[in-house]
Amino acid sequence: MESRSKTIPTLEEIQSLYETDLRNEALQNIENYDEEENIFLKRFRKTEKVEVNKTTEENFYYKKYKDYIKREKLKKEEELEEIRNSIDYEKFLLRWERRVNREKTNRHSSNSATRYRVDRIKELERELETLLKESPEAWEVYYKQELLRDIETQHQQKLVTSPYVLEAKEKVVSSLELGKPVYIVGHLGSGKTQLATEAALEFTVENRIQSELEKEMNDWIKDNMECSEEEAFKKFIELNKEKRKYYSDILLKGSKEELEELQPLFISGSYNLTYEDMFVEKTLSLEQSFSEKSFSDYLNMIIVDFYSWLEEHKDTLSEMTEEEQLQLKIQIWKSFSDLLVASNSAFGTEIKKIEREILIAVKEGRTVIVDELNTIAMQNLIGLNDILQKRVGSTAYITGVGPVYIKQGFGFIGTGNLSTENVNYEGTNELNPAFKSRLTTIEYNYPPQEIVGSLFEQENPKENELFRIIIARLADDNGNIYLPNPKKTLEELFRFAQLSKVTQNVFMGKWDDGIEQTFSSDEVELKESVLSIRNILNVLDNWNFGEEKDLSKALWDGFISSITNPDDQNYILSQAVRFGFFSESEGWNVRTKKIGSALSSYSEIRKWEYSYSRAEVMPLSYLDLLYLAFGRENQRREIPQELKIYFKEEIMPNIDVEQYQILDKKLSHLEHSKHLLELTEDELDG
Repeated sequence: MESRSKTIPTLEEIQSLYETDLRNEALQNIENYDEEENIFLKRFRKTEKVEVNKTTEENFYYKKYKDYIKREKLKKEEELEEIRNSIDYEKFLLRWERRVNREKTNRHSSNSATRYRVDRIKELERELETLLKESPEAWEVYYKQELLRDIETQHQQKLVTSPYVLEAKEKVVSSLELGKPVYIVGHLGSGKTQLATEAALEFTVENRIQSELEKEMNDWIKDNMECSEEEAFKKFIELNKEKRKYYSDILLKGSKEELEELQPLFISGSYNLTYEDMFVEKTLSLEQSFSEKSFSDYLNMIIVDFYSWLEEHKDTLSEMTEEEQLQLKIQIWKSFSDLLVASNSAFGTEIKKIEREILIAVKEGRTVIVDELNTIAMQNLIGLNDILQKRVGSTAYITGVGPVYIKQGFGFIGTGNLSTENVNYEGTNELNPAFKSRLTTIEYNYPPQEIVGSLFEQENPKENELFRIIIARLADDNGNIYLPNPKKTLEELFRFAQLSKVTQNVFMGKWDDGIEQTFSSDEVELKESVLSIRNILNVLDNWNFGEEKDLSKALWDGFISSITNPDDQNYILSQAVRFGFFSESEGWNVRTKKIGSALSSYSEIRKWEYSYSRAEVMPLSYLDLLYLAFGRENQRREIPQELKIYFKEEIMPNIDVEQYQILDKKLSHLEHSKHLLELTEDELDG
């Protein structure tokens, strides 16, 4: 029989046990190797000793709480899935309605059917929002799925789907759906090209899924005319999941041919890129060809001509000896053969036309990305004008080719670096206003990040999207992280995200956005160097979870040491020190230099030989990461009613009325004390 503690744990104690339990699970799943491929490694493998906290297994009340949480999470997972499926269904019908409406009116317009679907989608999104606010279990399930999706996208070298990224991607896809070409501008390393690639791919895949679902749902309804909408909804869910898995599998492990059908065509822009490079390339080719007939036809032709010649010259042949006749016949046969070959073949230089990416995209209904669009000479870009202003389903005129039908699925995306007063990208041009007006311009820079306050002082953690990217990079497939001295390391990683954001702001010319100044406003600029997403990930890889070095050393090795502009290096070092890196107590000797000074060397900024002692590595569970990335806005405030009833039934038979009254008074006193503390906190905050 299970032993019961005489003391009922508080909700905070039970929740603490739950969080500890998740960390224990993380420890147990810390490393898994494929036994078949790593037999030798497994045979002689040695690891750190880890201790698992067993106290949660001995607590009766916690076990009941954990069982309840498990049941609730499964239940809420089903509810979340139902809402998502409903949203997908409404979006599917909305796109179908809009397509039909567009084909009827030859323009994008609204009607009562599209408005109904729009309102229904908003209603379902509010329902989802309410569920997340009211249920801690739904909140945990939903944001764990978000975290695992972040981790998966990082592993696939894609953009983490934070709100800033999702919003930008939705803008690109929406513009393409409206038939409008897109121009994505931003600063170096912000991920413009990756955004363009992912948006183009999503546009193509969603178009295919939509088209296939429309056809298959139409085919299904023909055989099920008496079905209810609930049955149709279930069929949609089945087909939708099937289609999405099919395309997901292609993107993960599809053949070269399958991937090429989905991936956008790509052009790397440069000043030397010509009109022909984008549409049709003309080449000279030395060709030899033979007319298309069977060899027996040619043989018959020679035979007929040969015998005709013999008939015409039979008198002359009769005057020759047999040997002379044979030699003449051989020569005549050879002459006929040579003449036949000459008359049916061509040999010489021919002009060949090879279709290039933009023409292929227009004719085949595919997306095309022109990277660094603003490096291409304007006189060559003008050739795009007719294509950019025409819609899918119409005909565009292409110089040197003629009229070309724009097939369904065509989409155009250009990218370009955004020059500022401080940063000018060599070789870039300002696009002609008339040309630019044909494009939907979307500015895409670095994700948001608060640069004021420590990690555990953040009022809205969701705004720290750079830190979220760092977390996703470090987490394993289950959403756990293993760090030396986790609390201290997390604070350092958060300050690293803040430092990165400061360099990004300065690089973009937004130096006054809450940045404490070491320099005057005239001196604050970065011309070449910035802790972009790419450089942030380089530093994290160099740090390698603090295995052999701290974050300061990784910041130097993975980024600052490679800076070639002395003023950039000087400023970034000064800001790194301000954010707590390169501490003097740890042997660093970073000094602010004047503008125009030389680069700093490693020996110059070190006081003594570098040494590092790694702290004990401890786990953080997926729930710890959810609190860091998304906040604690929906923690449980009281023990669930179901458990209250159960605990009461279990406890009441074991205590008399007097004991119960004493416990009740203690509970009331604690609740009153808590209320007073909350009031005091509110007054202090006010």
